[in-house]
Amino acid sequence: MEPENNSCNLSDNQLLEIVGKMASLFHQIIPIDNTIAVTDKEKFLYYLMGDEAVSAKNDIIGKPFPNAGNIPTTLKTGNLQRGILPKEVYGVAFKSSTIPIKNTNGTIIGTLTLALSLKSQTALQESAETIAASAEQLSASTESLATSAMFLSGKVSDVLGQTQEIIKLIDQTNNILDFVNNVAANSRLLGLNAAIEAARAGQYGRGFAVVADEIRKMAENSAKSVNDTKKLLSTINERVNDLMKQVEELTDVAHSQAAATEEMTAGIQSFAESTQIVQQVSQVI
Repeated sequence: MEPENNSCNLSDNQLLEIVGKMASLFHQIIPIDNTIAVTDKEKFLYYLMGDEAVSAKNDIIGKPFPNAGNIPTTLKTGNLQRGILPKEVYGVAFKSSTIPIKNTNGTIIGTLTLALSLKSQTALQESAETIAASAEQLSASTESLATSAMFLSGKVSDVLGQTQEIIKLIDQTNNILDFVNNVAANSRLLGLNAAIEAARAGQYGRGFAVVADEIRKMAENSAKSVNDTKKLLSTINERVNDLMKQVEELTDVAHSQAAATEEMTAGIQSFAESTQIVQQVSQVI
């Protein structure tokens, strides 16, 4: 003989009682504040009230459930029903899910309702919205900073290029001064030779000797001016080289800043996407 299947001998009331006891266990282990109700086809049999609900337990058990809402719809359709219980019903808003309870014959004998408090969801949504707004504002500020950093980087690069052009111009000026210096040296030698020839000419060469002496003096003054100018240009060149080094360092900093702001912008965008996920999760809870 096959062993007797005791589950087939359970009455509808026994089955509803078992569901009620199981509901009590689930009421305790679900971490979110919740309310669980078990009904037959007419009234509340079990009502496990959450901490945030204000309705009295003794006022509900044994009383008919409302004519409208998830429970009568579930009994009528036999399908899972979900909805939001407004704050006015139990003192706090709940997200409610109701499923039919069927006996071994598949006949609907009651309902099981789980209502989860929306207080945590509301707080999470508000926090997510605040974070999203802050992330959006921070993203805009960072994008502006990135644009400024790129602009600064471009300008510093321009200054570096212009500084290099100045150094080239200084080198060209040195070449010109070298040419002038050579002319002055040749003029001084020419003036010296002219003075010698004027001395040989004696009295007839006195006027020419004066001109030769002036040429020699002008050549010497030109040579001195060239040397003074070279010293000045050398000092300017040193200062420009120092400036170029500083500009190069500033360029590196500007490039690093631009790269860092780009990475920051990407991170903030990822953060904003995460807040959207948090908002989606908050709607599911």
